[in-house]
Formats: sequence, C-alpha cells, structure tokens
Amino acid sequence: MAASDVPPIQVPDGFTVWAASDLHGQRGAVDRLLARAGLSDGAGRWVAPPGSALVVTGDVVDRGPDSVGLVRRLVSLRAQAAQAGGLVALLEGNHEMQVLGGLAGQDRLFRALLAFGGGATFLSAGMAPGEWTGLSAEAIRARLDALAPDFEPALWSFAPYARWRDVLLVHGGPVPGLSLEAFGQGAERLWIRRGFFEAAEPFPDGAGWAAYREAGIARVVYGHTPVERASAAHGGHALNVDTWRGGVVSLARIPPEGDLGAAVVLTEPAEARATEDDPAAASEARVYDAHLPGDVDAWLASVGTDHPRP
Repeated sequence: MAASDVPPIQVPDGFTVWAASDLHGQRGAVDRLLARAGLSDGAGRWVAPPGSALVVTGDVVDRGPDSVGLVRRLVSLRAQAAQAGGLVALLEGNHEMQVLGGLAGQDRLFRALLAFGGGATFLSAGMAPGEWTGLSAEAIRARLDALAPDFEPALWSFAPYARWRDVLLVHGGPVPGLSLEAFGQGAERLWIRRGFFEAAEPFPDGAGWAAYREAGIARVVYGHTPVERASAAHGGHALNVDTWRGGVVSLARIPPEGDLGAAVVLTEPAEARATEDDPAAASEARVYDAHLPGDVDAWLASVGTDHPRP
C-alpha cells in the first residue's frame, strides 16, 4: 500500500509538466528554479498559467537546510495551483518513508533516518543541534509534533506515483515483472536503482516491462540515484533528475512525446548540507536498499488502516 493510501495522480494530457526530484530541503534553490520556470514568484506564490504542473518525485526532506520549510512551501503551492487551474503533485520518496516509518518505531527505518541526513529535518523543525542524540523514535516524534504539527500530516499526503501522457513519474523507478497495481502498492518503487536503469531488458519493450507497456507507459521520470546532471537512459525512454551528485538542484520541462533527453533542464546550486550522513552509511546503502522496501511493506500491512495518519 502507499504510505497514506493516497491514489496515484493523473496529470491531464494537455498540461505542461515540470519535474524535480531529491530536493532535500533546498528551499532557496527550489524557489529560484520555480521563478525561472514561471511557476511561482520565487517567494511562495503560484503564478503559472492554467494547465501548468509541477511534479516532485520524492525526497523533499533530510540533508539540506530547510526540510520543514520546503514541505510547507510545496504544500502551499499545491493548494494554490489547484485553485488556479494547475497542479502540484508531491510523490513519496524513500526519505519520506524513513521519516514516517522511523518515527513510528520501525527499527531499521529509524536507523536509516538517522544515518542518511534525518538530523537536518530535525534542525529545520527547530530542534537544537544534537538534541535528538540518544532519544527514542517516540521522543523525537513527540518533539517534532510539538514544533511542527503540520509536518507529518503533510508527508502522509504524498502520492505513490503520477502519470502524464505516456510518462510514469516515480521516485526510484518501475519494478520489472510487477502488475501496475502491485507496483503502486509496494515500496520497492522507492528504492529500486540498477534493477531499472541498468536492466538487461530495454524499457519499455522488454518482457519484464509488459504491464507498464500494456498500461500505455513508455517513458519514466525518476530520481533516487544521484547523478552529475539530468541523464537519459533506456534510449531516451527514462530521465533521472536527481542531480545531487553534481551539487545542483534541477527542474526539467518534460517533452510531451519522444526522447526525454530533449527535456529543458534548469539548475541552481545547492546549499551545503545541514548535517552530514553517517560515514558508515555509504557502505550500508545496498543493505538498506535490499531490506527497507520489505520492512515498509510489512509495517504498513501489519498496521492496516490504523497507522497514525490524518
């Protein structure tokens, strides 16, 4: 299931779509990018013409200087866009799931949250540096709720994926061999890496991608795995917009058809991280990638409709 049972988002075919991923608390860079794209005034007001869409494919939080502020900015723009004939689609990333599951007491998710920049989110909510050290998940969650009561409900409102024309927009990528329903309900879509972009079978023509092909999906916009610059794969049928490795935040205008490598990409420099990842985390990343999707699926299945959400 999705974190909050929010359904996938369908972007109308006639919309102009801009996409970003892995914004990680970079509110300043995001404001500048949205202003350059004509989507906002750069200070929190949606100014785009009707028929404009912004899709953020997850990982809004952690690492950067203002996770809580960025979530609030995007949630506000989402409401404004809906009133102005536009659309802002906020999608789940693995970092949102690490916050929600980790602070709900899921041990491995909590360890991943602390290892991969969660301290930056705590700082942006108003916690003192290191205040969370040695605290339980329950204690940190209570402190965050006191400082930023709107934060966790906002994360529960993120959708599993979005579709526009023949484009799937998702955090990690499509998962081979799954039905579209199973893909949307399982957490593997948040963590998959080489299983998608280095798959031996080309997307969307390979046998493992039949369910997506039959559903009319021929292209994918995703993030999760950092690259130097927005990069096309699978012969232009896939575009990675997570440019964290290049030290920039990117916003791509997605072409309505054809090669995704032809996307118009705007970039802005990223600010320094508010907290660094645990030095040991890099060597453990593959372990987390392998185990956390199953942890999330088991957690949400066990709590069913009783998990803490608005």
